[in-house]
Amino acid sequence: MSRGNNLSDTVLDIQNISVKFNVQGTVHRAVDGVSLQLKKGEILAVVGESGCGKTTLAKAVLGIQPIDSGNIILAGRAVDNNPSRDMASRAGMVWQDPYASMNPKWTISRTITEPFRLQGTKGDINKILEEVGLGSRFAFRYPHQLSGGQRQRAAIGRALALKPPVVICDEPTAALDLSVQAQILNLLKDLQKSINCSYLYISHDLMTVRFLADRVAVMYLGRIVEQGPTEQVFENPQHPYTKALLGSAPNLERIGHVPDALEGELPDPRTKFVGCRFASRCEKAKDACKEQDPPAKQIGDVKVWCYYPGKTTS
Repeated sequence: MSRGNNLSDTVLDIQNISVKFNVQGTVHRAVDGVSLQLKKGEILAVVGESGCGKTTLAKAVLGIQPIDSGNIILAGRAVDNNPSRDMASRAGMVWQDPYASMNPKWTISRTITEPFRLQGTKGDINKILEEVGLGSRFAFRYPHQLSGGQRQRAAIGRALALKPPVVICDEPTAALDLSVQAQILNLLKDLQKSINCSYLYISHDLMTVRFLADRVAVMYLGRIVEQGPTEQVFENPQHPYTKALLGSAPNLERIGHVPDALEGELPDPRTKFVGCRFASRCEKAKDACKEQDPPAKQIGDVKVWCYYPGKTTS
């Protein structure tokens, strides 16, 4: 599918947003100057270690996490800190744990009906259940009567019920058995094509990202450090953190091998960073890296924030 640069094709525009938390008298910068664009019909993955700010970013897009600065334009309208009732028609959400994201006292039918109720409309619940591979016989069951994979199918049905232009998936397969993960990934891919929506796919599972995503953005301590087409980033990572992240991912060649830990200390996220926040763990960091934030560099279709991208230690 052709992805133009026309702004009219942009369904989500995240403009230099920051999210801060006050923690015991100090400021934790969970998201620190992130800018991303999601195009119509595209799957963009945001990857990084736990605690890097991925889920906070997702909540900010939904308007349930206030931002301290920057702007978010979702489906042509600004997202503010007071989410409107029509948010479900602009963005769907698939959480990591489908059991925790459902009211245990509601039937599956009522769960999927909720977005329609908020909009004051009605939908074909049986059709939605069929589309996610459940069928009408599940309509009046409760979440505890479904398996984990079935609950996640119902959650996907709820997220896509209004056919929103953007769907956010936050680790949607992490709580599922391996045998079920592939089924859910294939379902997500099929539904995305059928309604031509866009996914913001948040995960630390690089294997699922490579299977699903058109583009990938690598996040480290609240910042995007590299972004570009998925295959280009995976095959030729430019940022040293991206290389380390990919090197730690399990594959058939490294079964039973524990990857070497990065040297250096992980910076305190409450610190007001000066320079590159990966410098303390980077084997090729020089004085410039510790003194000033690296500017973005364009290498082909990949954008990277590093003074010495793709280079080995000299």
